[in-house]
Amino acid sequence: MSDRRSRVGVFLACFLGSVGANAYMIAPASIVPLLVAAFDVDKAGAGVAISAAVLGSVLVQIPFGFLMDRYDNRPLMTAGTAVFVPVAIAGSFATAYPVFLASRAVAGLAGGAVFVLGTNVVAQVFAGKRQGVVTTVFIASAPLGFAISQFGGPLLADAFGWRTAFVAYPLVSAVGYLVFRLSRPPAIRTGDRITPREFGHALRNRAVLLVSFSGFCSYLLYIFMNSWMPTYATERLPLSLGEAGAITALLPAVGMVARPVGGWLSDYVGYRRRLIVVCSLAFALPAFFVVSRSISIALFSLVMLSVGFSLQFGMGVYYVYTRELAADGRGGTSLAVFTSIAFSGTLVSPTLGGWLIGAFSWQTTFLLYALIGVVGIGLLFLTRDSSPGPTG
Repeated sequence: MSDRRSRVGVFLACFLGSVGANAYMIAPASIVPLLVAAFDVDKAGAGVAISAAVLGSVLVQIPFGFLMDRYDNRPLMTAGTAVFVPVAIAGSFATAYPVFLASRAVAGLAGGAVFVLGTNVVAQVFAGKRQGVVTTVFIASAPLGFAISQFGGPLLADAFGWRTAFVAYPLVSAVGYLVFRLSRPPAIRTGDRITPREFGHALRNRAVLLVSFSGFCSYLLYIFMNSWMPTYATERLPLSLGEAGAITALLPAVGMVARPVGGWLSDYVGYRRRLIVVCSLAFALPAFFVVSRSISIALFSLVMLSVGFSLQFGMGVYYVYTRELAADGRGGTSLAVFTSIAFSGTLVSPTLGGWLIGAFSWQTTFLLYALIGVVGIGLLFLTRDSSPGPTG
C-alpha cells in the first residue's frame, strides 16, 4: 500500500472512530424525555447520562497523554476500541439507572481515548504546515457525530426503541478501527520517549493551561446548546421531540464546515490562532440573548446555525493552538491537558444547565452562559499567540 493511501486510510479510520465515539457521548441529549420515562429520573438526572460518559473521557486524557508521547499509538488505538465498543453496547441493555451510568462512564473513558488518539495520530501523520487544516478537518468528526446523534436518535428510538442509539454508534467506531488495521500504518510516536520529569513540566505549561481553560468555557456553551435545546424547543415552541432534535442537529452539523474553515483562516491570517478563537467566542454571545426571547421556529433554526458556526469556527483551532504552544516532543501530553480541561466543560454543562433551569429560569441560564463566554475571551488575552511548525 502506498504511503499516500496509508495516510488517507489512517485519516478516514480516525475520523470514523471519532464520529462513533462523539455520537455515543451526546446520545442522551436528543431523547431526554425517553430516558426520564424509562428510568424514572428528572431532567437533571437524565443530563447525568451525558456527564457520565464525558467524566470517563476527561479522566483518561492525562494518562493517555503520557502514553501517546512515550509509546507507539497503534496498540493504544486497539486497546481503546476493544473496550469502547463492547462496553457501550452491553451497557445499553442495563435495566438499572446506576448500572447504565457506570457503563456510560467506562465507555466514555475508552471513547475519549479513541478521540484524543485520533487527534494525535492525524497531527503526526500530517505534521507540518498543513497540520492546521488537516487537524481541523479531523476535528469536524466531532460535530458530525453530534449531528448524527441529534438527528438520528429520535428516529432510531421511534423505529427500534431508545436503546438502539447506544448500540449503533459504537459500531461506527468498530468500522473505523477495521479501516485503521487495513491501512497498516507505521509506528506512530511524537518523538523521543517523554520522561516523568518532562511530563510534569508539560502539565504545568502556563500558556497551554490558559488556552485549555478558555476551551473549557467554549465547551460549556457548546454542550449546553447541544444538550438542552431539544427540550427548550419542545417546551417553548410548537415542535415535537423529533422536530426539535432535527433543528438542534443544525448546531453541530454546521461544524463540519466551520471547523475546517476556522483552521484554514487561522493559517491564512498568518497562523494567528488566538485571533480566531477570540472571534469564535465573541460572535457566539449574541445568540444567547436572542434565543432567550419569544422567537419563531425559523429564527430558532437560524440561531442554531449561527451559534453552531461561531463556536465551532474556533473549536478546531484550539487543538492546533495547544499543540503549537507545546514544547518539542510534548504535543501529545499538551493536547491531553487541553482535552482533559476543555472536556470538563462537556462534563459539567449538561448537569449545570439542568440545575440552573430548574432553580431559576431559561432566561437566567442563558445570561449566565453568556457571561462564561466573556470569561473565556478574557483568559485568551492572558497568554501569547503560537507559531506554526511540525510540533511533536
